[in-house]
Amino acid sequence: MTVAEAEARAAEARERMNQTASRIQARLEPKALAAQAKEAGLSAACSGLETAKNNPATVAGGVAVLGLLLNRRRIARLFKRKR
Repeated sequence: MTVAEAEARAAEARERMNQTASRIQARLEPKALAAQAKEAGLSAACSGLETAKNNPATVAGGVAVLGLLLNRRRIARLFKRKR
């Protein structure tokens, strides 16, 4: 390999590295990150909504458990008064 060939290969490698760095910078741009997060959140919300539509009993049970958990002190007071 001659010096000229080595310099040409090095120049090509530098160009590839610069292109890679440019792509990474574009991905890490705040607007691009916000758009990706919005898309992922919307996708997760749609998926969750579809799952809830397909399993209404499970959702109702989860809501009931959450309601009991949030009101556990009030419920405990009701049982203490009856004794």
